[in-house]
Amino acid sequence: MTAVTDKIEKHIWSVAIFSSREDIKTLSATVEAAIAACADRNTAIDVVLNGNHALSKEAGVYVRSLPQAWKKPILVRVWHIGLGDKAHAWNVFTHYIWPGSNIAYFIDGYAQVRPNALIRIEEGLNSAASAWGATGVPTTGRGAESMRLNMIRNGGIHGNLYAIRGHVMMGLRKLGFRLPLGLYRTDPVLGAAISFGLDPSNNDWDPTRILVVPEATWSVRPLSPWQIKDLTSHWKRSVRQATGRFENSAVREHMAVHRKAPQDLPEIARDLILSWIGIHPSRAAWLTLKHPLCLLAAIQARKCRDWSQRNRPPELVAAISL
Repeated sequence: MTAVTDKIEKHIWSVAIFSSREDIKTLSATVEAAIAACADRNTAIDVVLNGNHALSKEAGVYVRSLPQAWKKPILVRVWHIGLGDKAHAWNVFTHYIWPGSNIAYFIDGYAQVRPNALIRIEEGLNSAASAWGATGVPTTGRGAESMRLNMIRNGGIHGNLYAIRGHVMMGLRKLGFRLPLGLYRTDPVLGAAISFGLDPSNNDWDPTRILVVPEATWSVRPLSPWQIKDLTSHWKRSVRQATGRFENSAVREHMAVHRKAPQDLPEIARDLILSWIGIHPSRAAWLTLKHPLCLLAAIQARKCRDWSQRNRPPELVAAISL
């Protein structure tokens, strides 16, 4: 893949919407909520679909049908990435798709942001010059209230909705920072890199580098215990969350203990996890006792995956100016 030039284009905002398993009804609701939340800002919205060619086609048809009568200064594009991996999709967006902007917003494909969410984040960043990025907080769903209060008190970042300043995006590009392929907890790793000012060897951890904006939130469709698809999704998510416990421990050791640069993380999350388990077998065993699904996660981490498609360029499926 050929990298884009290192310059910020005309867009004040950019919005990346990542999707893979959503149906077109959910994804279209997310896109329309993002369009409404952009107000009158000059914005590029990039819908980045990974590993789902059928959904990419549907999204392309949907975007081409958007009413241009809205007359908003918004460009909407749909991209297809062959490799089904969110970390890889984030890397491709950051290094090859991001068009340059003062603020880059990131939204999950199933999260419909509230109409004022993006504005509130922009206002927060304007009033907090030292913040490198910002995050919204959940208000719906199981555990949302406790998570919201914890983030307000202690900081953090939430993958459903967060933002990074343009100059920080440029810094990530220039460092060559990439999320390890196969990583589940992408946002905490990115949050750790930003909290260390992208340089753990010279900077202390500073959670205020990510501003928590309580007014910026979103809605999601709750999973139903009566639908097989939702039960399957819940099970897979539970296993991935167990994998995330290993990831968090390994990333903490890399940046907080050894003070290594975030761009020096292993290319593949599997190597990151297995290395940590090999160095700390007793701590890994304790994790599996405390969280039994971690045993299944450790077994799955030993499986090799074909990453040969990671060098394929993204395919532009559709683009429309509103």
